[in-house]
Amino acid sequence: MKLHSSLAVACLLSLLPSCQMFDAKPAKSSGYNPSTAPMKTRAEFLQESWVAAPYRGKPVREHFSSVYIAPVNTRYLAEQTWWQQQGGDSKSTLAKDTRMIAGQIRKEFQGAISNYPGKHLPLASGPGPGVLVIELALTELVPSKAYWNAGATAAGFVVPGAGFLSAAGRGSIAIEGRARDGGTGKIVATFKDRRADKVAPINMDSYTWYEGAKGNVSDWASEFAQLINTPPHQVIKRASSVKLKPW
Repeated sequence: MKLHSSLAVACLLSLLPSCQMFDAKPAKSSGYNPSTAPMKTRAEFLQESWVAAPYRGKPVREHFSSVYIAPVNTRYLAEQTWWQQQGGDSKSTLAKDTRMIAGQIRKEFQGAISNYPGKHLPLASGPGPGVLVIELALTELVPSKAYWNAGATAAGFVVPGAGFLSAAGRGSIAIEGRARDGGTGKIVATFKDRRADKVAPINMDSYTWYEGAKGNVSDWASEFAQLINTPPHQVIKRASSVKLKPW
């Protein structure tokens, strides 16, 4: 896989830490977000989130009896400048990768919700009355730079200026989305989050382009399943950014 220098710049930018805006206004860049004042929600695993007033402080099952995960939107990712600057072969590869990750996001969310332990909201086959519809958009997907990590391995456990091995060339992934009432179409909540690949002492995932992104997708799915199925007083924390096991 050959990516041009613009993608390398995007990868370097992914090393910058993202802001943890738990008291944040809802996402706007994807057009999913109504205008509203900043607020705090129990979804502390998200950088930004907003919940409509009638649904605040109440269990999801009070309003909904099932959940539908809509196909993941990738249009906003393809509109990014660095994507558009890629050559034909690179752009084709990126599009294929994006479809793969988008499909995995939906599959992971569906699996986490349907397999949540105990009494949980079941999956619905589509929108409708009593259905909570989760709409997701993939807004960033930067692969890890495998050759950077290979070079870091040769240098030892610590890379000057980068810390752990896998801090060099970490990929990143970001989503935005909304929750909607499947019967009325009314927006229930909006949210956004961005995550870099996890840091590990020796991270074997770093030798593949998107294993780090897949790990973050799995975390998101688990966190959303908890959010949907737990009581309103339970705060859902963000998964650790450090991967203790290297495989």
